[in-house]
Amino acid sequence: MAIHLYLDEALTQQISEGDFSRPEAESYNGTDGDIKDRQLYVANEQTSLPSAIDAAQTSIALAEPRFADGELIIIDGEQMLIESGGGTANLTVQRGVANTAPAAHDAGTTVYSGYDYTGLVLDPIDETGTDESVWYRLALTQAELDTATQGAPLNLGDKAFQQTLSFWRRCTVLPGTPVQNKLDIKLRLTGTENPIL
Repeated sequence: MAIHLYLDEALTQQISEGDFSRPEAESYNGTDGDIKDRQLYVANEQTSLPSAIDAAQTSIALAEPRFADGELIIIDGEQMLIESGGGTANLTVQRGVANTAPAAHDAGTTVYSGYDYTGLVLDPIDETGTDESVWYRLALTQAELDTATQGAPLNLGDKAFQQTLSFWRRCTVLPGTPVQNKLDIKLRLTGTENPIL
């Protein structure tokens, strides 16, 4: 999926959703026990245009390497299909796909992965050693964490490509737990990816 979890509302600190290359790790006091709440964000893969493009350009530059060959992207209302250059900051695209009109786009305009999502669900899982996924409570607001069920999934619903969703997680480490950093709990994000056509 071309959707990710982020630590910050500006979407600059991405968390991996499975390979732990960038875990959502905090230090915990396992001796005395510890409780930490954190707001997290869900958004489509995105970057921006470092320079303006006209309506005819098929080679476009990105501010950061993103996206894959064969993926749809959206700039303003125009959809484009990536023909080559996926994984780099220089793409060759087919302009105006899905009956959208090629148009000029200004520098700094956001480039989104062109997919909407339905039925998004977050699920805390622990695949290594003792299952500590019950340490996590997930809720849409911080106040709802008090009544959320430990280890239960959270239904986020549907998400449009340009929309950012937020939710809260609470991690409760019990006293006498030998932990300083918890790196093997992950938040699995599942749902249906729908191209915008």
